[in-house]
Amino acid sequence: MKLFAGTKELNIPDLFSAASRRIILNGAIYGPFTKSERHMTGLNKALAKEQFKQLDIIAIKPKLDFSWRKSFLEALRFGISRQSIEDEIKNSYSLMAGIADKHPAKVQLHPVRKLPSLPIVVVDDTICFGQYALAENHAPQGFWGMVEADVEKLLEWTKSGKTPSNSTKNEVAAFRLINECARLMNI
Repeated sequence: MKLFAGTKELNIPDLFSAASRRIILNGAIYGPFTKSERHMTGLNKALAKEQFKQLDIIAIKPKLDFSWRKSFLEALRFGISRQSIEDEIKNSYSLMAGIADKHPAKVQLHPVRKLPSLPIVVVDDTICFGQYALAENHAPQGFWGMVEADVEKLLEWTKSGKTPSNSTKNEVAAFRLINECARLMNI
């Protein structure tokens, strides 16, 4: 496992470009993507590959009305006006819905219905994860971990909801991240 201060060193756009099978985005709001040509180019490169199977996007829909919405959005975008957050949600969801509409065979858009615990980006067998916090500096500026794991195997484990008894500590820890995504995608 590697630990980084901020997302820049994760080089997510290049991870997207190199993806060969699957990407899972669990970030709730994708405001930085809407402003980043590199992120969008990377996603489009992945989606253009014949062997690329699926992009799952877990995103907050505009006008989401759950009991945890207000407190979650305050942690997600602490210190930003309510209207700015609503605008970012609208722009983000519109962008992600546009990607899903453009690639219906490869993209699944999953509206958030359960409280997300942390931001996660999965590219093939690379899992990147950060944290939400009530802080002026948002998740992209926090600590981010990067770990390699057999993501397809971990997704299979989600069907039973538990790890096999012979799992390693690293597999269990990685499973928690993938299980978070799977539950938010209602797998």
